[in-house]
Amino acid sequence: MPAANVNYLYNNHQFLKVFNFVSFFFPNKLFLVHTVAIEQSLGGVITVVVKYLYLPSFFKKVKTKDEEILLSVESNQFESVLIKGIANLTGAKVIVVSCFNLRKIYSLRFKRINQAVEFSDFKYSAFCHAISNYVLSVLVFSNSGARLLAEYIKLELRSSRNHNAFISFLKNFLIFLLVLVKKRPSSRIVGVRVLLSGRFNGHNRARSKQIRVGVIGLQSADHFIDYYSTPCFTKYGVFGVKVWLNYK
Repeated sequence: MPAANVNYLYNNHQFLKVFNFVSFFFPNKLFLVHTVAIEQSLGGVITVVVKYLYLPSFFKKVKTKDEEILLSVESNQFESVLIKGIANLTGAKVIVVSCFNLRKIYSLRFKRINQAVEFSDFKYSAFCHAISNYVLSVLVFSNSGARLLAEYIKLELRSSRNHNAFISFLKNFLIFLLVLVKKRPSSRIVGVRVLLSGRFNGHNRARSKQIRVGVIGLQSADHFIDYYSTPCFTKYGVFGVKVWLNYK
């Protein structure tokens, strides 16, 4: 995109409105968001690109004809609500929305990761399921994923009652991630750092716990750091989730 469009995009307050709307819209609709990219041309055309994992698709079994019709109607309503929301915020007449389901993109690679997880130390954990394996496959085969990892951690913190068990699983999960990455010369990730803060297991005092695996050089210009932070609202209060991914 030309430099003139970049200046126009980030000086325009409408960009922040659209970015915040899309960022909060997808998690509320049971999506794990990987990437949100928004561009606006000088002609007023808004382009939104979202990569996500759709969570309800992991729990659906056999679909009947009536259910398939309902799913198509829900998807059409979802797209119309998203476009109408962006149009109301910006007043734009031309809006282009592109959504990519990572489950379909990484379906073949997920089978390889699923076979590798059978030899891991955490395969019998209650937190090891299809969603965690898909998150692992996306982290191994993509060049960014701090947001997806943070959204996955937020999902487990909300649904889990034993936070300490999940943190021990997460540490083994990240160690196994680096083991898989070392076997692939095309993968660029060399280190992961996760910082969690809040009232773990409903404790009276808030604490901070850090998981650091691999090499994390925050003061070096030789590596690319993918960073994302998000709050997590649970019945025990608000948790802070921060994720750093270090790439070559």
